[in-house]
Amino acid sequence: MIKNAEQDKKWMRKALELAHKAGKNGEVPIGAVLVSPTGELLSKAANVRETLHTPLGHAELLCLHRAAKKLQSWRLEDCTLYVTLEPCVMCAGAIQQARVGRVVYAAKDAKGGAVESLYKVLSDARLNHQVQVTTGVLEKECSELISAFFQNRRDEQKQLKSEKVYRHRASAVVVYKNKILGFHAEDPVSKKKYFFLPGGMIDRGENAATTAVREAKEETDYQIKVFPETEFRRKYDFTWNGKNQPCDTIFYLATLNEPWHEVRAVQDADYHRGVAWIDLKDVDRVFAYDKDILWAVQKLTKTARKMKL
Repeated sequence: MIKNAEQDKKWMRKALELAHKAGKNGEVPIGAVLVSPTGELLSKAANVRETLHTPLGHAELLCLHRAAKKLQSWRLEDCTLYVTLEPCVMCAGAIQQARVGRVVYAAKDAKGGAVESLYKVLSDARLNHQVQVTTGVLEKECSELISAFFQNRRDEQKQLKSEKVYRHRASAVVVYKNKILGFHAEDPVSKKKYFFLPGGMIDRGENAATTAVREAKEETDYQIKVFPETEFRRKYDFTWNGKNQPCDTIFYLATLNEPWHEVRAVQDADYHRGVAWIDLKDVDRVFAYDKDILWAVQKLTKTARKMKL
């Protein structure tokens, strides 16, 4: 195995070059090279998880696979693997299984590293093979590359979010005797079935609470009372009628503002498939189609229980 500081830097620079290329392709910028006991390059790879749409597209796995094919042996004893980021659980397991002699990595991965940060797979004495580990080679350069990549991604997401044209809506989580009011609906394009809370666009001159009351009457034929102090706002994307619909919705907890009556037929939009009440215990299943809507329902039904609605 190679144990020379200058050689370690040389091969890590090669891995760093591959990481830069991966980043330019929209991949998490990680590169890896595998070197033989005599100092010859056996294989090289960069992350291709997004490109190939596979969870196995990590640089380390590809390096091991290519070298094994080249040598016609799964045993990569006394070889040295250079990688720009601490290997994850999957890759560390493959390194151990391949009997790699030494791993040199640059930057630690506090959230996913399985060599030293979260787990110590390569030095675990319970396993039948342990791997020598060297860390910190070109750590600054590799850490900066990873950090810059994720910062750029966050900035891009913020930019996209700021450019969206949101539909300003209001919706009510109407609770009465441990049930929630809503209506069944069917997407005109996908034909996917949903259970929707009453709600809709805030008209000019309306406030959100007024909209929630109006929409509940139009979509369910129930008169409701909202609790303004329970206002809960979420921004989210929802796919409907074949299009992405950016929504900025204010949710309210509400209850009936009229004597109880059975559900009635409602003449509303073509996608409306009937008013219904569902049990509170079923909300996690019924609203699982959108995490933000589910979050609103869970938060407000918790308040409803405290208020004993």
